[in-house]
Amino acid sequence: MPINGQPPGANGGDLEGYEPIQTLHVENYGCIRKATFTLSPLHALIGPNDSGKSTTLRALRTVAEFAASQFVWARETETWQPFDPMLDPASSVTIRFRDGVGYRLSSADPDDQDRSRAGRMLETVLVGSEEYPSHGAPRRGFNEPGLLATSIDEKEPDAFREASMALRGRITTATMIRFDSNALRAPSRQILANEPIQFFDETGHGLPSVYQALNTRHVDVFVAIRNRLRDFFPTIRDLLLPTVASNDVVIKARLAGGNEVDAGALSDGVLYFMGFAGLRYLQRSRLFLVEEPENGLHPARIAEVMNILREISKQSQVIIATHSPLVVNELEGHEVSVVTRDPEDGTRSILLKDVPGFDDAAKVYKPGEFWVSYADGKLEEPLLSGMPRP
Repeated sequence: MPINGQPPGANGGDLEGYEPIQTLHVENYGCIRKATFTLSPLHALIGPNDSGKSTTLRALRTVAEFAASQFVWARETETWQPFDPMLDPASSVTIRFRDGVGYRLSSADPDDQDRSRAGRMLETVLVGSEEYPSHGAPRRGFNEPGLLATSIDEKEPDAFREASMALRGRITTATMIRFDSNALRAPSRQILANEPIQFFDETGHGLPSVYQALNTRHVDVFVAIRNRLRDFFPTIRDLLLPTVASNDVVIKARLAGGNEVDAGALSDGVLYFMGFAGLRYLQRSRLFLVEEPENGLHPARIAEVMNILREISKQSQVIIATHSPLVVNELEGHEVSVVTRDPEDGTRSILLKDVPGFDDAAKVYKPGEFWVSYADGKLEEPLLSGMPRP
């Protein structure tokens, strides 16, 4: 199978229901007071530090994980798992698809005097301008089955029923990616035959296990990735994935000279490349949220990683937060949102293609070059105002 093939069961199996999120609306979530984002299948969020890019990824992750009933209360640590949803009393996160069908997650009304609703969330199905609070508007807790995991009452309006069924094929769990080289090279337990192929956390812990599972279940995919790795890192001749005495899997490499080296001797770039190359073959998720994919990569490798992410975006949505103009150079104007946060106006998002002067600038600059040439790292002026650069 070629590297851009799709092994059986990848990304959750049946892809017929896949539909990228077209708009995201966030209110009172983290640092975001009120903002709307227009998204594409492969999309980057750019802008100054502390503007809300990572918060936007977290909002997307929260709405997807809640809809898919993935939150669990860990009694021993008294925390929500797999992460803190970071919801305030008046938070809401809304996603919509191109046909107008949408889903909203909102917390309890801060003025609601009914204490039984405290800490419980309301799910709302959207159909165009119509809103249907699910099942007579009961609020549910994070660790209870929700709209996409329970049967739909036949007494509900047809529009609600049809939209709910459409959402079940579109909303999946979200996979957050913040690769860390130490986590990628660490030994990890074997993925059992009845378990999905997944990293064990957002840092990429479990990389050896992911590749051992690929080698066992989809050897043609493993061979294709290994061959691509050889092309880009000529000193590497083969990947080895032995199981050590602790029953953990480790990564080793056989070099061109014949000697074998442990993961500790592999460069960060090799490990990051392996992480991104294996990403498309993870299961049970069609929404990938990637923090700074440029980290640890030689500039010449960034284009290749972006090619991988673009391939993934044909069957799963990929949203990136980045500070790299080289990443942005691989995208088009409608695939990039400039995110800023003003003390008075709050977070604002505008597509790069809608920035004043973009069409003329695109004749001279690549998108990333245009951004870095006209942004000040504060409110991205004079980029957003269209004024000449001082």
